[in-house]
Amino acid sequence: MKIGWASMGDLLQDPITGELMSQAERHRMLVDGAVAAEEAGFWSASLGEHHFCSYVISAPPVVLAAMAERTSRIRLGTAVALGANNDPIRLAEDYATLDVLSGGRVELVVGRGNLYEHTFEAFGQDPTVSRPMYEERVSLLVRALREEQLDWSGDFRSPFRNFTTQPRPLQDTLPIWVGGGSSVESVEYAARMGLPLMLPGIFGPPKYFVPLVERYREAWEEHGHLPQDCQVGTIAHTFMASSSQEAFRISGPRFKVYMEWVRDLLRLSTPALGDLIRETDLRQMTERGPTVCGSREEVLDKMSTYRDTLGLDVYLLMCDLGGMPAPELIETLSRFGSEILPEFA
Repeated sequence: MKIGWASMGDLLQDPITGELMSQAERHRMLVDGAVAAEEAGFWSASLGEHHFCSYVISAPPVVLAAMAERTSRIRLGTAVALGANNDPIRLAEDYATLDVLSGGRVELVVGRGNLYEHTFEAFGQDPTVSRPMYEERVSLLVRALREEQLDWSGDFRSPFRNFTTQPRPLQDTLPIWVGGGSSVESVEYAARMGLPLMLPGIFGPPKYFVPLVERYREAWEEHGHLPQDCQVGTIAHTFMASSSQEAFRISGPRFKVYMEWVRDLLRLSTPALGDLIRETDLRQMTERGPTVCGSREEVLDKMSTYRDTLGLDVYLLMCDLGGMPAPELIETLSRFGSEILPEFA
């Protein structure tokens, strides 16, 4: 199982120190984090895209390009890029440019972004058609990155007639993951397109996703794709310290601040999902399944359970949230590199 580090880039006051870093400091922290992740042996460094809130990463390809100039081996990814909100041709140009500059290291995870309806409103889009818009736009993105002189027409953008996006990606096939898996529709789409599936593991324990992963693998073969090409990944909040008690002491307050902020943001942005987050206590979330927290042995055991339950190829861990200081992120990534990553190599 390949292990990556992912950040959504929330900018919140640290409940432990009381400090709030600047936006410039937070962005610099992410670039330095990629350097530390590469040194620690992580497979990838990924950023989530959000707009108009205290998730401050609105331009992932720009930040990833800065990461590319400071690294040489680590894969550079999105977790996620917004497939329904962004123009797919613009996405193809941006991430092909990143692929060229990074020496062919891009892993693109594309999600629907349906949790935050305020983004659709701000971009003048209708969230009620987010699924067909997402599927059409991701399909166009895939074709734009793989075909030249593309002749295309659809329902949600103007036709693209016999143009070729530039530059062309350096990789023969730039990986595009479907960020989804909380519904049958998502896994059916990923399987039909022959695209790998990245699960939203932060929202449920591994067992919740088992039926969906099973259906994904079945549909994959039904559509004639080679079984060995089928890939499944997940993203999960993951915290570790020298002991379980220390892990909860350090990460618990930050997790609570972060989850309460996400809950309030959801209630404002998408009232219908206002009850999606009901628990904000780290210990409770760890005991119930979605979150990984504890000593090295406990974290290793639970990550292994994730892998074995879902047959995972990739695990993206999120740890820098709720105001974690930059030096602590560097130390945390180094600890994961020395104590966890070798067990999955």
